[in-house]
Amino acid sequence: MRFALALLLVFAVLGILLATRPENLQNDVALALPFTSITWVGPVLWMLAGWFGAGILVGYLIALPGRIGASRRARRVEKELGQTRTVKEKAVGHLNTPEPAPHPGAPTEADEMQRLADEVARRTETVKRDPPPA
Repeated sequence: MRFALALLLVFAVLGILLATRPENLQNDVALALPFTSITWVGPVLWMLAGWFGAGILVGYLIALPGRIGASRRARRVEKELGQTRTVKEKAVGHLNTPEPAPHPGAPTEADEMQRLADEVARRTETVKRDPPPA
């Protein structure tokens, strides 16, 4: 992670050094919007910075409805969590009661497994198996 951040910093410094060269500050660029009569004229550096800023602004505005919805859902869940905590505090008393023991004649899990294994053996004892290939 640190290496990636250092690499990004190096790229940013190189980008700034290349962007602020005298040619980029003195050469004007004309930008004409298609299907309109609007034309912007300015240095290359200011055009790049302006369009980069406009892209960040548009991205932020696009993500804004999702962030608002997420914060609304988080507030609703926090409110429900507060209600759940009060209900849980009232219901804690039943958690301290021991589980009822099964009656002595009830089959255990091991008994059920053995019963199923016996059933499978009974049903498959009449099946003839092919000898393995030689």
